[in-house]
Amino acid sequence: MDDDNLHHAPGGRVTAFAPEALARMLSVSAAALAQARDVALDVSVLSGTPPRLVGDADTVGALCTAFAASAIASTDPGSGRLEVRLSALPAGQERVTLRAELAGRFDTHGDAGFCPELARRLLAALGARMDMEHGMEDGMRRVTLDMPAALPSRTTDADRLMSWARSRGGRLLVVDDSATNRMVVAGLLAKAGFSVETAIGGAEAVVAVAQALVPPEAVLMDVAMPDMDGVAATATIRSLGDERARIPIIAVTANAQPEDRIRCLAAGMNDYLTKPVRRADLLGALERWLAPLPV
Repeated sequence: MDDDNLHHAPGGRVTAFAPEALARMLSVSAAALAQARDVALDVSVLSGTPPRLVGDADTVGALCTAFAASAIASTDPGSGRLEVRLSALPAGQERVTLRAELAGRFDTHGDAGFCPELARRLLAALGARMDMEHGMEDGMRRVTLDMPAALPSRTTDADRLMSWARSRGGRLLVVDDSATNRMVVAGLLAKAGFSVETAIGGAEAVVAVAQALVPPEAVLMDVAMPDMDGVAATATIRSLGDERARIPIIAVTANAQPEDRIRCLAAGMNDYLTKPVRRADLLGALERWLAPLPV
């Protein structure tokens, strides 16, 4: 990813960072203020968020900390909890939007309150955006802070990726209406150390994700299929309403036009690979989207 494709704060330095590390830093930096005001602070990273992102990590961390501190400071002592959820949304090409969502009973009026208009003006200069939702249940408010980021470069070393895959492993679902294509992709992944299941179409893939006792960790999804195409299958999975809705879905398709990529990402796919696909491309995409195994 070229640094010029990222909008970041003047003087900001674009580096790789881990959302999990950002969450831990945020928990530590805001813990004292939360404890002093008797506000329960809950910070987490939603499943399906890439384990590594590229961006202005210092500015991202400062923005998240400032927003959390402002929300805590404008919450009446002992009045509840502040939840912070970090996630990433596809934004085209190799770009993503890093989202920090804050939910709590913080004030948005007066000198001591969380000041949305001032925040919006400050964020505009940093390439970030804020939205606020009022009128939630029990007086809760939700603020979403969207910041530009990117996925790590696709330039990868085949040997390093094979080593990563063999140590990482995991269960994958390969979806394709062509028996040959299923066999080829499943074979490449199995030789790299993954446990692979297959589905012959979009409808079967939806059932495999929705009804499996233990769902796959990622889906390799063909697009052009007769019963239910990959775009419709992805949209259905994303509508499930639980953690299964956030499973990484990677398009593996012969449709190589720019509008095809846009259509796939708009449907909720995380990544996009074109056939004939190489094992290094498959492993590189999986490395970008599979969370590290717990230590």
